[in-house]
Amino acid sequence: MKSKSNKWLFFVRFIIFFIVVYAVWHFSASITNKPFTFIGGNLIMLFDGRDLTKAVKAVDKRIVVVYEPSTDDKTLTMDYKSFTFNTVFLLALILAVPDIKYRLRFKILLLGMLILYPEQIFRMTIYVFNHYCSNMRLRSGAFIYPAYLHNAIGYIDRVLIRIDGQIVPIIIWASLFYYYKWHNIVKKMWESKMQLASGAK
Repeated sequence: MKSKSNKWLFFVRFIIFFIVVYAVWHFSASITNKPFTFIGGNLIMLFDGRDLTKAVKAVDKRIVVVYEPSTDDKTLTMDYKSFTFNTVFLLALILAVPDIKYRLRFKILLLGMLILYPEQIFRMTIYVFNHYCSNMRLRSGAFIYPAYLHNAIGYIDRVLIRIDGQIVPIIIWASLFYYYKWHNIVKKMWESKMQLASGAK
């Protein structure tokens, strides 16, 4: 009976926290877009070996990539929220788990975001380079990058699109909670073993 009530409690808490986190995430997007675009833009410029990227700018809730040739009709406009929606899912999952100490919950939340944020930036970076691969060719007609790199970028982009929204947050959430659960169990077993050893002496 207790396990069933805990499941329902988790589900209700998840819905409530999902709505709250979604509202905060939605209305703060134009602010949080700026550091996200700054970090992601610098990463794109760093790995752009052909210097195709001219600028990466945060415009309200959008990310605008200006690339070669530098004209108004040669821009890639992306929705910032499409790359960070998994934040809502992850935070709601972490906050929904009942009977967790605040300190441990905060630790898991912080670690979850430290794992998720680089993944979001990586996904945006891959998306931009995949756009280059799909829409640009050399004068000879060849790919702008070697064929193996072109194929790898396209494959990674397709995989991330499929798993990013729900699967990635669930994996992060489950991994962190199970780590701390088993970590505490092993720690208690070790401490009891040491106490028995010291008592035997």
